[in-house]
Amino acid sequence: MVKATEDYYSDHDGGEFAPIEATTVATWKAPAFLENLAIDADGAVFVTVYSHNRVDRYDPATGATTTFAEVPAPPMGLAFDAGGVLWVTGGTLYERPGFIWRVERSGAVRQWCELPDATFMNGCTLHPNGRMLLACESSSGHILAIDLGQPGRWDVWLQGDRLRPVVPKWPGSNGIKIRQGWAWITVSGRRLLGRVPIQPDGSAGAIEIAAGRLCADDFAFGMSGSLYITTHPEHTLVRLDPSGARTTLAGPEQGMVGSTACAFGRARGDEKALYVTTDGGFLIPHESGIQDAKLVRMEVGESGWPLLQGV
Repeated sequence: MVKATEDYYSDHDGGEFAPIEATTVATWKAPAFLENLAIDADGAVFVTVYSHNRVDRYDPATGATTTFAEVPAPPMGLAFDAGGVLWVTGGTLYERPGFIWRVERSGAVRQWCELPDATFMNGCTLHPNGRMLLACESSSGHILAIDLGQPGRWDVWLQGDRLRPVVPKWPGSNGIKIRQGWAWITVSGRRLLGRVPIQPDGSAGAIEIAAGRLCADDFAFGMSGSLYITTHPEHTLVRLDPSGARTTLAGPEQGMVGSTACAFGRARGDEKALYVTTDGGFLIPHESGIQDAKLVRMEVGESGWPLLQGV
């Protein structure tokens, strides 16, 4: 039994349940595992299909889903840089090594880094300087800084006990996003949301707890400062307001079984749409059984915070 401390919370508080309309726009026949997503400047939605070793592309204009890139190992996190290059983290869960791939607009894949001790590569985002990819290694909890100018070069950007998992097989640091000079990080295995200031030299400051009792996987920031958070084993989407108020916006009936990640649309007319990926209960089945993996779209009433500010 894990003892509760200031750095670990045994339960999840999703606040009031106030569901909003949700539309499933694409499905992947079970068993399938969508882990993450990123949206390019034209509004196309790219998703990692962990179960099939590939990245797929959904076009909101046509509703078509196509294979964009195939990778040598299961893909996990995704992030676009300012030039439109797609950076992908991956590797087989609980097995060494981990990988970073660079994927061109054409879909051509190049292995960028092999990470010998990584067994659980996960969410990632661009550092504000535009020269590094910050990537979560969930087994150790370390946040790695991948040099985007020199293949194979990387370092540990942030580490600490608060980022480590305390429940076996659960991820420590999981999702990461930047807003107004802070890196926000979900630590799923501790049910907390942390944040660290980014120093003038680009290094990380001290981590602090922003919220507890939160089973958070990945997340996206709205312009209001609210966080939209996927809860994976809780099968929900939660909004955490700047005031600290929480609202569960969607549950299993809205398609959230195995909700893994979310991102805001970028196409014209799509800016206030939040897209959510799911694994259909692939890892942690819902009581209704394993479902198809889904890409779900919801109008949330605000636009997303730009991911590449400062780049």
